[in-house]
Amino acid sequence: MKLNLLIRKKSRYVIGLLSGTSIDGIDAVLVKILNSGLKTNIKVIDFSTFNIPSQIKIAVLKNSDLKTAKVDEICRLNVILGRLFAEAVINIQSRNKRIKIDLIGSHGQTIHHLPAKTGFLSHKIRSTLQIGDPSVIANITGITTVGDFRIADCAVEGDGAPLVPYLDYILFRSNNLNRALLNIGGISNITVLPRSCKKDNVIAFDTGVGNMLIDGLMQKLYDKPYDKDGKIAQNGSLDEKLFSFLLEDWYYSQKPPKSTGREHYGKDFLNNILNKAGNIPKKKIIRTVTEFTAYSIWYNYNNFIKPKVKIDELILSGGGANNPVIVKCLKKLMKGVKIKKMDSFGINADSKEAVLFAVLANECIEGNPANMKSVTGSKKDVILGKICPV
Repeated sequence: MKLNLLIRKKSRYVIGLLSGTSIDGIDAVLVKILNSGLKTNIKVIDFSTFNIPSQIKIAVLKNSDLKTAKVDEICRLNVILGRLFAEAVINIQSRNKRIKIDLIGSHGQTIHHLPAKTGFLSHKIRSTLQIGDPSVIANITGITTVGDFRIADCAVEGDGAPLVPYLDYILFRSNNLNRALLNIGGISNITVLPRSCKKDNVIAFDTGVGNMLIDGLMQKLYDKPYDKDGKIAQNGSLDEKLFSFLLEDWYYSQKPPKSTGREHYGKDFLNNILNKAGNIPKKKIIRTVTEFTAYSIWYNYNNFIKPKVKIDELILSGGGANNPVIVKCLKKLMKGVKIKKMDSFGINADSKEAVLFAVLANECIEGNPANMKSVTGSKKDVILGKICPV
């Protein structure tokens, strides 16, 4: 009965949840959503990031690695992370007691993402796995929860990622500008919206690494979770030999459609950097990897986007939007492109992906397909997400 009432509503208060590739914390955003599809109207009411205990972060990283993963630990983490996501919801609820939350949309935590079509047991498949079960969240909070958004697209021959372009399309398309949106999270992904574009005109893919390598190196070299405000990188200088080594990475130069994650830019990639760096000063290593992050984004624009669509305006979001070294490098490389932060559009740069999962939950309840065939390579439009009612 509750689900029937929820489906009939024209406006909903929705909490979007996300734990990204870097596992820095749980982003939780409370939004009021009116209508759906191209008529979607969003008002952000509250946003916060909640800490993930270090031992849980270590366990997630361990179980994202083929060499150290254990099926019993993944099983337990699925429930533990669900509890943590539920706690984030309860915290947001306590700060907004006058608002009745209608719905939760949770991305969960990616444990493994395998977008390449691979043969296994006589089947050729694409696959992905996110943990932090939405049923746990729903039953602890008492709020209908939608989760597990990626797998429906994989089922119809898609990569299951990126998902952000759907939000970009419904909120940021323009009749006057060739606009692009760049999210620099653990991985960097870009969405290109040619002026007056239709859904099938959207170009989007993961350009390559975002903050993941910087964060991993900061942890190993400085025992800090990330390079706050890019201060370490600002005090370092580029090391040409290390930069040349990074340019050998095969992923960033691969033609789209494409998506990536920790499976490529994880522990082994990090160790290869450290082995190559040798006695290079720590701050030079951080600076070099930071500049490589910006370079790989520019390379993808220059080689795969610009020949088709010359961008007028680039809107930045994600943690990397707060790194002045990355932003300065992008401005230097992408001459003629006006670069802005997401904040100037009414959505905080840090909250954008959490807003996405609130929107995707709303689209699921409305029965609207939200995958983008031009982006993921899927064979047909599908509704994303699994509904866990209460």
